[in-house]
Amino acid sequence: MTYPILIVEDDATISTIVSGYLESEGFVSEVAHSGQEALRRVAVGRYSLVLLDLGLPDEDGLAVLRKLRSRISAPVMVVSARNSLDARLTAFELGAADILAKPFDPRELRYRVLNLIGRERQAELPACFRIGDWTMDAVTRTITDENGRDAGLTSQEFAVLLLLAGGNGKVYSRGQIIDAASVASEPESDRSVDILISRIRKKLSVRRDHAWRIVTVRGIGYRAERAA
Repeated sequence: MTYPILIVEDDATISTIVSGYLESEGFVSEVAHSGQEALRRVAVGRYSLVLLDLGLPDEDGLAVLRKLRSRISAPVMVVSARNSLDARLTAFELGAADILAKPFDPRELRYRVLNLIGRERQAELPACFRIGDWTMDAVTRTITDENGRDAGLTSQEFAVLLLLAGGNGKVYSRGQIIDAASVASEPESDRSVDILISRIRKKLSVRRDHAWRIVTVRGIGYRAERAA
């Protein structure tokens, strides 16, 4: 599943930079250069997240935020140089899911986007679903076999498995898996991801002769799939 992001930003240079950065991270993005264009786009398209600048040429960004929150369920992150306490509090009162002040580091934008997208992805998953011979419960955060035996996954292992199992075959980079597992972003983190995957495979006996498996995508990361 893709998670399209609408960038509402009147500055063409900034919107191009943000759009390019998000797409380099694997997201799909569209740009609206005014409040009215943003409202037209959300009327006909579905977005997983809206990034909203408050300094728009045709309408105050807070007014646009109010209209967006009444028309869409997707979270809205305010990205603006208008970062006074009053402006931030008003944005939150109007339903902003997060606020990022300009100027910002693209890495911070990435983590905030991943956090908000992650909430939507988790909300789309059923409370319980099967992966091979196992039943995964996203509420109790347990995974049991047909005999009720718990696999004994750690919280990190469960978070990674939930990411992969909910991806419908999507390939997740090691960086995305690090984010899901809350593994410290250090030089050895790639190796930490490989160790985590190995432990999950061992605990679930996820091998090629099973109905479900975790596949290594060389040079990129991992994905989950049903065995043929």
